[in-house]
Formats: sequence, structure tokens, C-alpha cells
Amino acid sequence: MRSKTLKRIIIFGFFLLVAGLFYTQIIKGTYYYKLSEKNRIRLVPIKGPRGIIQDRNGKIIVENKLSLDVVVVPQELKDKEQAFARLSEILKVPEEELYAKYKKKYLAPFAPITLASNIDKKTAMIIEEEKVWMPGVMVQPQPIRFYVDNGTCAHVIGFLSEISKEELHRLREYGYKMKDLVGKSGIEKTYDFYIRGEDGGKQLEVDNRGKIVRMLGSKEPKVGKDITLTIDLDIQERAEELLRGYKGAVVVMNPNTGEVLALASYPDFDPNDFLNTDSRDKVVELIKSSQRPMLNRAIGGLYPPGSTFKIITATSALETKAITPYSTFTCNGSFYPGREGFKCWNTDGHGPQDLSSGIAHSCNVYFFNVGRAAGPDNISKYATLFGLGKQTGIDLPGEKKGLVPSRLWRKTKTRKNWYEGDTLNFSIGQGDLLVTPIQMVSAVSCIANGGYAVQPFIIKKIDNVEATRVKMRKISISDATIKSIKQAMIGTVENEGGTGARAKIEGLTFAAKTGTAQARGGSHAWYLGFAPANNPKVSFIVFLEHGGSGGAIPADIVRGILEKMREKQML
Repeated sequence: MRSKTLKRIIIFGFFLLVAGLFYTQIIKGTYYYKLSEKNRIRLVPIKGPRGIIQDRNGKIIVENKLSLDVVVVPQELKDKEQAFARLSEILKVPEEELYAKYKKKYLAPFAPITLASNIDKKTAMIIEEEKVWMPGVMVQPQPIRFYVDNGTCAHVIGFLSEISKEELHRLREYGYKMKDLVGKSGIEKTYDFYIRGEDGGKQLEVDNRGKIVRMLGSKEPKVGKDITLTIDLDIQERAEELLRGYKGAVVVMNPNTGEVLALASYPDFDPNDFLNTDSRDKVVELIKSSQRPMLNRAIGGLYPPGSTFKIITATSALETKAITPYSTFTCNGSFYPGREGFKCWNTDGHGPQDLSSGIAHSCNVYFFNVGRAAGPDNISKYATLFGLGKQTGIDLPGEKKGLVPSRLWRKTKTRKNWYEGDTLNFSIGQGDLLVTPIQMVSAVSCIANGGYAVQPFIIKKIDNVEATRVKMRKISISDATIKSIKQAMIGTVENEGGTGARAKIEGLTFAAKTGTAQARGGSHAWYLGFAPANNPKVSFIVFLEHGGSGGAIPADIVRGILEKMREKQML
């Protein structure tokens, strides 16, 4: 009886063994074969470098450098504690820090994790020699983005950071993968699809100790497309230098084409910090800072334009025949449409003012009368014609459209009435009116080029292909009006008592308009114009948050920029 039972047990065991072998070799054979192949074959990705970014003259603004990174593959780490202990000694980094990075960056067993970037060659050689005892650890060369001169042109170029889950979900079908770096702002974001490289890699056969036996195949990475900007780096650097220390923006543009020669915003940031793992605290500080260094004030800051708007108020009155260039209003320092008075910035008064002196002296009382004569609806109409209240279409992300108020807007949006005081404030660029610096430089370009609205752009070429063609539209403003406004703007610089005279340059006649806009925390300062006056090659604007008078520090910045352009024989 016992022998029969034992026999049955042996037969049953043998049956299980055969069944197990059949299941393993026949049913799951292909699966385990693939696993063995994966264990024998390693795929080493090689990042495709991003294209370089250069200025209009070929000067490099952004390039790539080679970084040696320490990378671990979780599923291949056989003894994590031993590997991390040895890496801690080699890299001179606490084990806790390595574990923290590992945990934070872990996504999947097969996804490589970078524990250290840009190590020196000596350290890389030590790790390579010892990786036999640290399976899953490797040194991987990677191209890294490098922003020259600590981020010159930062708000134009933007910065890179690791792709988010939302971005990956949206962009996966275009070849984006986990851990990819993508543009988060500026040109790096807008043209990411063109700039990003195409990854390659090597297929290697390794032995049981992880040593390379042979290379089975390879695919060369492809470099992304190079970008040439319309920016002139010399002018850009000069603008940034002059702006440093103030909150504000500078835009310099060709009024005949829309090519942006310089676009600066301050406070700014260093895009290299977003790629340096040791600068995480600095990045958090940048993002949280009350100074808002990540805001591109040139296109994304909304402000009342103050007296720079007076050229639009004057245009609306001239075009509707509400005034002529010779219509005169007397300034006694204040204006009383009713019981309450509205003051001129010059409380002693300017005396009799016509269009030329009214713009040159930036007389509020003159423009109170002009605004009343034109009416708020006409002022709104011409402000819109000049491109205010809508995006200019510049090829940078984050542009705001601003606000041009009107009586209808006031009624429908705020359920309030429009009063005469609103018209008076509107006529001098105050009240609900909000603009961006890029809008105002586009607006003054309409006067400079004879009545054409041009779309600003910042990309000149993608590789060797012209990327943007000039986009212009004629706006319905008469040549006579343009001539009158232009002549009055020349007086801002050239006439005695002109508010923009501080920027005057011997031998260069240019047209300008200053602005001092009331705001919480102190007045904003504006200075816009174009040069040379009779053959404009450049339009410009300088804006300073809470910068006081437009005819003071902004005038100094304008003079410095124009002098640099004369030095380069651009004027």
C-alpha cells in the first residue's frame, strides 16, 4: 500500500515537472527568450543636441556643451546600498543626498536616473573602472544647453526644464519622452519643435558582468535646427546694461519691417540655473520673488501709458477735424470742466499751446481740451487702429493684449456710466487704459513709417531658411496728420522746454514722446520715439516701473542706446 502511494506521488511529481518544463519552454518560451535578450542587450540612448541660437550677425547666444553624467538604471541595480556607498565616496556627496535624488527622480524601473551632472573626466574614469562592481551605474555623455554670458537675452530665449506629465500627454505623439527637456518660455518654447534634436543610440551586447562584448547597431543622433534671431547682440547687451538696476523694459525695432533689434526686461534670470541641479533653491526663489524676474515686461506687463498716449489722442482729434495743428488752448496749470479741477503736471501753466508745443511740453490741459473735442469713442477707435487692446503677434509666448476702454465697454463690463472725467483721464493715457511696451513701440512705428502697422517679429531664420516675412497693414491716417505729429515729436527733443531734451544727441535729429503715468507705488516712466526723424531706421521705447519722470532716467537710457547704434553706423 505504501509503495503504491509513493509511486503515485513520484508519478504526480514527475508530471508536475514535465508540465512545468512544458509551460516554461513551450508556452512561455518566447517571453523568457526576450527577457534573456534584454538582459544580454543594452540600449544606450544618445541625446540629439538642440540647435544653436545666434543673433542677426552670427554671434552665439545659446550653444551646447558636453556633460559627463552619472546615471543609474533601477532594474539593473543589484546592490543599491553598495553602489550608493561607493558613489558617495567617489562623488564626495552624502549617501542621503544620492538616495533623495534617486527617490525624487524615479519614474519606472527601466527609466535612467541622473544622480550627478557635469562631473570631471578623472571622476568619470574612476566610475568606469569600477562599474563592474556597481551594475546599473554608468557614465553617460550628454549635450547640455549653455546660455552664453549668464543669460543675455534671457526673456527672449527663455529656459528649458524637464517635460511635465501634462506636456508629455500632449506631445507624446510628436516623439517626446519622459525626462526630455522642453522649452518653458521664450524662443525655446515657441520653436521647441524645430530646435530640439532627434535622439540616437547604441545597441550593445554585454556579458554577465555587464562588460561590453560588441556593438550590435547604432543610430546617430540628429542636431536640431539652428535659429537666427533679428536681435543685434551689441544693442541687446547695451540695453540690458542700461536697464540693470531698474524694473522695466526696453524694445528697439525696425519700424519699416517689424524686426526686433533688442528686447530687454529687468529683473531677469539666468537660464543656466534651470539646468543646474545645484541651483534648485535659486530657481524656487526666482519663481516666488515679488520682483517677478520671470515676467517679460516688454510683452506681458500691463501698464497705463501716460502721456505717450497723447500722440494717439492728437491723431484722433486731427483725423476727425475736431482740431487743427494750430488750434490753441491756454494752460493755466489746471482745467475745470465742472466743480472739480484736473491739474497739469506744470502747476504754473504752459500758457497758450498748439499741437506742436502741446506735445513737446506734454501739456495736460491742452490734451484735456483735445480729448473733449475728439470724444472718447474716437479716441478708442484710433487707439484700436494703432494696435492697442490686442496682441501684436510677436513670436514669443506670454504676450498680453491690454485694454482700450470705451463707453460701451464701461457699460457692459462694469455696469457703470462714462463721465467727462473719464474722457479727460483717457486723453492723457490714464484711467482704465492698459498697454504693453511692445504695443507702444508698434504704435509709434505707425507714425515713423508713414501709417503702416507692422507686426513685430524676432526669428530671422530657421537654419538657412527665412522664417518670417514682413507683415504690414495700412491704417487710415492721413499723411498730413502723420507729418504734424512727427514734427511735434521732434520738438519734444529739440525745442526749449521739450520734455525729452535730456536724450538729445548732437548731429542726430529724432522724434520722441515722454510719459509719466500715475500708478500705485509711484509713477511709471516712459520714453518712446524713432530715429532719424526724417528717415526712420529704428523705433524704440524705454519703460521703467515706478521710474518717476519719463524725461529723466529713461531719456538717459535712450541716449545710450542711440549712441551705441551710431557707433555701429546703424543710424
